[in-house]
Amino acid sequence: MLYKAVIILVIAFALAAGSLPLAAQTEAAKAQPEAAKAQTEAAKAQPEGVPALLVKANQAYAAKDYLNFRITLESLHRLRPNNSQYMYQLVIAHALLNEKSQAYDLMLRMQRQGLAYDFTATDDTLNIRGTEVFDYVNDLMKGASAPVGESETVFTLPEEIKLPEAISWDESRQKFLVGTLSEGQIFAVGKDGSVAELLKADAVNGLWGIFDILVDPPRNRLWVSSASLPGVARYEPADRGRSGLFEFNLETLELIRRYPVPVDGNPHILGNMTLGPGGDVFVADRALPLVYSKPASEDKLKPILALRDMISQRGLAMTPDGRLLYVADREMGIMVVDLEGRQARLLGVPESLNLAGIDGLYRKDNALFIIQNGIQPQRVMRLQLDASGTKVENVGPLAVAQPEFDFPSFGTLVGEDLYYFASSQGIGKTGSEKPVSVLRTPLNVGTDLVQPDMQQFLKQQEELHKQRATDNKDN
Repeated sequence: MLYKAVIILVIAFALAAGSLPLAAQTEAAKAQPEAAKAQTEAAKAQPEGVPALLVKANQAYAAKDYLNFRITLESLHRLRPNNSQYMYQLVIAHALLNEKSQAYDLMLRMQRQGLAYDFTATDDTLNIRGTEVFDYVNDLMKGASAPVGESETVFTLPEEIKLPEAISWDESRQKFLVGTLSEGQIFAVGKDGSVAELLKADAVNGLWGIFDILVDPPRNRLWVSSASLPGVARYEPADRGRSGLFEFNLETLELIRRYPVPVDGNPHILGNMTLGPGGDVFVADRALPLVYSKPASEDKLKPILALRDMISQRGLAMTPDGRLLYVADREMGIMVVDLEGRQARLLGVPESLNLAGIDGLYRKDNALFIIQNGIQPQRVMRLQLDASGTKVENVGPLAVAQPEFDFPSFGTLVGEDLYYFASSQGIGKTGSEKPVSVLRTPLNVGTDLVQPDMQQFLKQQEELHKQRATDNKDN
């Protein structure tokens, strides 16, 4: 179900290229002083209750205070309804209290969302085992870890390319452009795996680690989002939290202009980008729930949206007419922003869809394509939208639990295929890292998700609910 999010529209902006009308320019000028305030409010909007609740849950479990363990997990689940780990732990809490019907209800919801868990892996579930209901749903959830769909390894990056984070298709070169965090490099990579370095972070261009690459052939532009944090290229403690958007000539790779995020005392990480029909660039901040715009008609970067409900923004996508902007969040799902109507809502999804752990988000032919690595099983999904673009009508798994998957992250659309990183190399990891491969998955592979017949399960659940109601009445 869709609900209206708390949203601050910091600046009025045009949907098409060209100058803003005088009235809009005046409104934008008045709104400029509010940008810093919006950033501060966005920072405060990060839910402070989650870390404290996690500590409380661990303490309650250790003390065998299972009632408070369950109450705390219920609070966490309300704050983070897509987080499957909290759902898993809540089932455990119900089991420890011998609350069979509540545990089975949640297991059923998890199963319908395609989540893969085995609740016989812990003795904490002994109280809810030994029934046909438990065995049936648990077997279905175990089966969800089996590979589904299609993926093909196109090439593997050389071992010396460390921490690849961004990939985009460059039609002008007929190459993939791959950006790295470790050295701030951009490589041109052919489908045959041939590699050539195009750019590298240095004092002249000012780049740090590269978080995303956006190619705009019609305007001969290459856009790069970059940020300074420990473990990335050219990191200096004095630069920590700095970030910016960089504009290059696509053909010559000459630096045209830098657009730094204004220094406001908050850390920033400009990440994923998308391009509007008029050449406007939109970029999400991974550190704060802010979305920035670099209008085609202006030479500055400015915050336009503060989405207070968002926690950890990643992928961006946009409708061809530039009216709807989709913002993926690793915890909260996908926000649909109506840029014209200045409203935002969470994408309407069926109960059978869990949108946790999204990194990559892409749009084509009125469908969204997502790469989920913060979920069990890791997967690539097709979400067919309704005519309004604000609701999911059908869900299709394209690639699920593939053998190559080890935290698949970001990708790029090329024709009727999605190309994406099969794995991720984390900042700060020690020891050898496996080279990262790029996979190809067709956009039209697979079929829409069909739920198994649950009539027998539902009948048994109804009997348990009746028994629970009777027990409560007697007490």
